[in-house]
Amino acid sequence: MKIPGDEDWYEVELCTNAFGQGVAATPIQMVTAIGAVANNGKMMQPHVLRAYIDRGAQYVMPTNVLGTQFRKKTARTLSEMLSASLEEEASSALVPGYRVSGKTGTGSISTPNGYDPDWTNASFVGWGPVDDPRFLVYIWLEKPSTSEWGSVVAALFSVEYLNGWL
Repeated sequence: MKIPGDEDWYEVELCTNAFGQGVAATPIQMVTAIGAVANNGKMMQPHVLRAYIDRGAQYVMPTNVLGTQFRKKTARTLSEMLSASLEEEASSALVPGYRVSGKTGTGSISTPNGYDPDWTNASFVGWGPVDDPRFLVYIWLEKPSTSEWGSVVAALFSVEYLNGWL
């Protein structure tokens, strides 16, 4: 992400960065950041391996708090806002039996000549239950063909995934 003072920064980026254009993050960065919201402001070090078995003994990987990014009250407020948003505007992301929070995303695809007018990337990140999170899911779909909107394809895909897992 370019910031003021960078050689190639322009004032228009104050606007485009506000809705995500020109900002890039890996899936693990997204999960780490939104995990801090789900975890009451505490950012945890991400890991893929939860546990392993060696010679018949199970070893659980330790958790590591990277730091507190914001207050618990702020995290709870954001979780409640995103839960209400799903309930009112993105009902395809709701998981029966769980109250969840989440955010959909629709990203323009950058090309050497600007943004591709025909394709997007769609995403959804969600967690729940809101009051005591036990899962977090991040779905990213490259160039979905059924809809360009994350609120349609990625949110629905996440529910199908979670229904099979929960």
